[in-house]
Amino acid sequence: MQGAQALKIDVRGVLYFTLSEIAPRAWITLTKCNFRCRGCFSQARDAKGKMMHPEEILEKLNAACIRYYGFIPEEVLITGGEPTITKEYLLSLMDGLKKIGAKNIVLCTNGYEIGRDEVYGKELARSGLTEVHLDIKAYDKALHHWYTGKSNIPVLKAVKNLIDAKIDLIVQTVYIPQIVEAAEIKKIASFLAGINPEIRYRIDPFEPGFSYEKVARSPTQEEMETAYEAASEYLPNAILSMSCRREFTKEPRKSRWITVYPDLTVKRRDIKEYEDERRKEDARNVLRFGNGKVEACDKINF
Repeated sequence: MQGAQALKIDVRGVLYFTLSEIAPRAWITLTKCNFRCRGCFSQARDAKGKMMHPEEILEKLNAACIRYYGFIPEEVLITGGEPTITKEYLLSLMDGLKKIGAKNIVLCTNGYEIGRDEVYGKELARSGLTEVHLDIKAYDKALHHWYTGKSNIPVLKAVKNLIDAKIDLIVQTVYIPQIVEAAEIKKIASFLAGINPEIRYRIDPFEPGFSYEKVARSPTQEEMETAYEAASEYLPNAILSMSCRREFTKEPRKSRWITVYPDLTVKRRDIKEYEDERRKEDARNVLRFGNGKVEACDKINF
């Protein structure tokens, strides 16, 4: 057995649920990731949160949505962390979501396990998955390994596996100055176009205020537009966006959302509060482990 097949786990950490104020829609945030991205911004990267069986997640999600919306939204997104590292757990969770009325189940993933397991994509489709947001961090193999600690061969293979499974696909890449810039994004776009030029491709800006390690500054608008032009040479469905956005649109994002914690307490958060929480977490980590952050780089060489 290989990949996620070997990890049969009954419980996983759940950090919180998120409810959209734009449209009825819910996110489930599972903790723990198989990558160690240098610019990671997710609070769910490490193994923490409340340990729950899939049935407990469904119960909590149902209660939160009924309280806020009065019904279960048709769209539920599963994010992390990395949801795919526990295959049977994820399949069970999606089966349950389908049974309680979710018609559009969306998975946010780095694709590593899906690329390692030939049948994973098709099993996800059978369990009700309708859409995947796949992160491709870099096309260059050495750069990807430096940035994530893992090979990108399974990630690139996941693109075809998901298309073969007939799952709607959005690929996204974060523009990181001096690390992942227009030339690298152009390589990713060219690769994707070789599989299917109609693939939707989203370029997100790196936001250093949210990341664990301050590897770079934010990109300029000019840099983002240059990357967009490079990608759109190959992919007509390329756009500039934000990693936390659900809608595939150029419209400005909303700045607040509803966070529901596993004990069902509720907090309306905004971007500044999220950034403040990340800073506090950084401070706690420095006290526990010392300052091991990577400083911003003028140039990355491999």
